[in-house]
Amino acid sequence: MKKLIIIFFFFISNSILAQDAITYQTPPKEIAELALAKPTPAVSFDKKGKWMLIMERSALPPVEELAQPELRIAGLRINPAIFAPSRSSYFSSLLLKGIQGTATGVISGLPLNLKAANVQWSPDENKIAFTNNNGKGIDLYVIDVKTKKAIKTNKSLLNILLGNAFEWIDNNTLLYKAIVQ
Repeated sequence: MKKLIIIFFFFISNSILAQDAITYQTPPKEIAELALAKPTPAVSFDKKGKWMLIMERSALPPVEELAQPELRIAGLRINPAIFAPSRSSYFSSLLLKGIQGTATGVISGLPLNLKAANVQWSPDENKIAFTNNNGKGIDLYVIDVKTKKAIKTNKSLLNILLGNAFEWIDNNTLLYKAIVQ
């Protein structure tokens, strides 16, 4: 019986010590490139078939975003600092492309650190609205399709915790929920 116990402890101690020699390992180059590849861009077309909005996103969220405070209430994950869901996916680049032409139009006036979401075409599809997380809150931008220029439209930060972030009332009017400061 003693020999059995000694043999048992010998095998356990060897398996525990075997784990100490493991170092950080990296996958083969091909697997690492596959895991870190940029996601396929999302696209949105106007109903007339004249314009395509190309929306590129990051493969992984930045560490700063994952480190933000988070409340977990009723199945929701909320970032209380910006009145928005935490760990949301964002678009890091927006480009307009005419379907008939081959040139891709760069949109001027976009924020430098773009984190766009909630993209919606206006009813007449001459404008595109989207929200942008600036790190301190959520802003609302409108892109004029003809001029390819984005303009920030809100004076107060948006509250996008529940429901739609904003709604087009008509071709030139947006309704959004703002934070009272």
